[in-house]
Amino acid sequence: MHYKSVFQDVRDAVDWVHQVSTLKKLTVERIDEFVMKDERLPILLERMQEHGAKTFLLTNSDYSYTSKIMAYLLDFPAKPGQQKRDWVTYFDYIVVDAKKPTFFREGTILRQVDRTTGAVKIGGHMGPLRKGQIYSGGSCDIFSQLIGAKGKDVLYVGDHIFGDILKSKKIQGWRTFLVVPELAQELHVWLSKEAQYKQLQQLDEALATLFRGLDSTSTEIPDASKINALVREVTHQLDMAYGMLGSLFRSGSRQTFFASQVMRYADLYSSNFLNLIYYPFSFLFKATPMLMPHELTVQGQTPEGPMEAPLAPRSRIFHDTDMDNKLIPKIDIIPPHLETSTLPHLRAETPPTITHHHDEDFSDDESGSNMSVDNLGS
Repeated sequence: MHYKSVFQDVRDAVDWVHQVSTLKKLTVERIDEFVMKDERLPILLERMQEHGAKTFLLTNSDYSYTSKIMAYLLDFPAKPGQQKRDWVTYFDYIVVDAKKPTFFREGTILRQVDRTTGAVKIGGHMGPLRKGQIYSGGSCDIFSQLIGAKGKDVLYVGDHIFGDILKSKKIQGWRTFLVVPELAQELHVWLSKEAQYKQLQQLDEALATLFRGLDSTSTEIPDASKINALVREVTHQLDMAYGMLGSLFRSGSRQTFFASQVMRYADLYSSNFLNLIYYPFSFLFKATPMLMPHELTVQGQTPEGPMEAPLAPRSRIFHDTDMDNKLIPKIDIIPPHLETSTLPHLRAETPPTITHHHDEDFSDDESGSNMSVDNLGS
């Protein structure tokens, strides 16, 4: 049996359980066993609305199932002097039967749902989206147009790397927040097995040492069999610490394909999106600097001698001079050894002021210097 056949069988079984089986019916009947409530959920949604953010719920489930689940999740006693809120009031827009990831491409017809009967009204919905109403289907283009938000205006929270995160990021340019429940256990194992990971790094360094001093004239082949055997042994120990299927993010010292997708398409990721409650809504989430392989190979070294490159040098030479009591860089546009060059415009003049910050990706119609949590979907 091929891996492709195993995947297809599992995929067909999962689809059947969701679409045909009694999975949702049994979940609702024993909801307290399968659905975990968290009192932080209504607090976070309420705070978002108080700060002027629009919240929306976008789900593939039908209205009947969605209503029962959300009513249970947001069923908490009202504050003193306030009436108990209906779960619908926590969201400005609600879309069921979205059929993601098709929703992010061509989509389906947008219709309004009758909350009393749960039936979908005949004909497509053409007017604006109203708070308190339930809608079915639609597409991301139409939805974005009706709510007046696009691209980086939206922070979309989802738990499916393909159906939620990858498609919304690549096709619509939404900011994305991936929920990875396994992350808590991954961190626990990472902290308890950090010594093994350091051992893997030491083995990699030992492997590099075997080939140090050798070049294309060398005929001897270093014996790395013992080191490779140790690498496989330590890697197996690390994988088994995460469980029979290994880590979701790592295979030894290497990242899994899932991890690479998370790094590429998820602006944020966490074991629970409710962790947002511990940050101000103007907080700037910034990734830690990452070195590329060519930078890691020379880390800690100092440059020796002149730069050797087949291209015209791109670096500029600065001299600090005191002019009008200000420290202003004076620039030699062309290095001394290229002063006789016949190439026209070898160096453009350096702008006197900063023109762009590489860590900023705001468009022309945006202002501010921090990434704000503007909209939330799940």
